[in-house]
Amino acid sequence: MAAPHETRNCPVCREPWLVLADPTGLPDRWAELAAAAARFDGAAAVRRPPDPAAAPRPGEHPENEQDEHDAFFGVARSTDLSAAAFLLGGAHTHHLVAVHQERSGCGDPRDPGAPAAGWQCLVERATGAEPAVACPAGTTGTSEDGGDPVDCPRPHEHWRVGHQLFFVLIQGVVTGLRCFAGAAAGDTAGAVRALRLASDMCRHSAVAMTFAGGLSPADYEREVRPSMLPPAVRPGFSGFQTRDHALLVRTLRAVRPALGALGFDHPAVVELDGALQQVYAAHRWVCSRFDGARIPSLLMEVGGPQSAQRSGVAVVDELTERRLALVRAAGPRPDRH
Repeated sequence: MAAPHETRNCPVCREPWLVLADPTGLPDRWAELAAAAARFDGAAAVRRPPDPAAAPRPGEHPENEQDEHDAFFGVARSTDLSAAAFLLGGAHTHHLVAVHQERSGCGDPRDPGAPAAGWQCLVERATGAEPAVACPAGTTGTSEDGGDPVDCPRPHEHWRVGHQLFFVLIQGVVTGLRCFAGAAAGDTAGAVRALRLASDMCRHSAVAMTFAGGLSPADYEREVRPSMLPPAVRPGFSGFQTRDHALLVRTLRAVRPALGALGFDHPAVVELDGALQQVYAAHRWVCSRFDGARIPSLLMEVGGPQSAQRSGVAVVDELTERRLALVRAAGPRPDRH
């Protein structure tokens, strides 16, 4: 039986709207997250209709690229700014991924359950379950250890569902960072617990990024890439338009003083550094898979002659250094991982 959210038609992308939390309403206190997780019934949530949502209207506010990005990936935003809305969006997302995998056979054949593990990890961490079996420190999120994901025969669907999964796991990273910042003064254990949730969600975000890249380069070039060009979308369509990732970057900047107070060499901060590296390594892998080592990104293509000469991979490498600087002490230092 289809879940209720799968029957809501999207007039823009002609696919069901997936209702996710507005990232500005994500939890900022661990007690709020834990209480919501303790009450949450994941099996019932899959059958529960989404909360009232604001559907994106591309072009209504020309300066708002984030609405266009949400619409392209079939995402509406819940008007309920609560931890429960965040969990409901996560349950619906992972249900869609499971249905997509079942009918398409997509993902890494060595670990077909990897896309679902992020959700299990989040719930385990939030409810204090021990051991957190779905939160392995060794989750890599790249294919550098041998073997690539199976090329999905439904490229548009796969690109959409993979990104939806990435968005909700990035929300998990933001939630961990916000709970870290919201930990009471002197509650080092609480701060560390929240940081470890952020690191876990980073690692699983890397898995989601790699999963999203599981379509053939030929299908990407022939079908997916043209759909991200005018007239379908505005010139320079980019991941920079993602409202969840934009909030992640702002949150990393905001928590930097607290990270420094805990200590940039504290094991939990070092772990976060390594987990962020995995996210951007996965981004680099996907970019390279689709010829990003040679050609510019869609955004760089419209940035002028100088920008158009820069490869997508080169831009990812530059962004990686900028983001990692937010969780590291000032000044150069060798890579620790």
